[in-house]
Amino acid sequence: MAAAQLMDLGYRVFMRRNSVYVAFIIGGALAGEKIVNSSFNTAWESNNQGKLFKDIAAKKAAESGGDDGGEDDGGDDDE
Repeated sequence: MAAAQLMDLGYRVFMRRNSVYVAFIIGGALAGEKIVNSSFNTAWESNNQGKLFKDIAAKKAAESGGDDGGEDDGGDDDE
């Protein structure tokens, strides 16, 4: 009986109106994409630690006294 009540609640909340259903599907897809992207980035960075550009650039900057002479600070700002 609990499963039937849960399915009825799900229908009443998410599927009764098409606009709510579509918004739920799109929101779920966006949230799922963020979770998968973050997970793969974390796994990639942990498996390639020390081989990525950001790791090499930081090592070179430390070896050369802190300034590599470049204009880019490695950030993602679009200025």
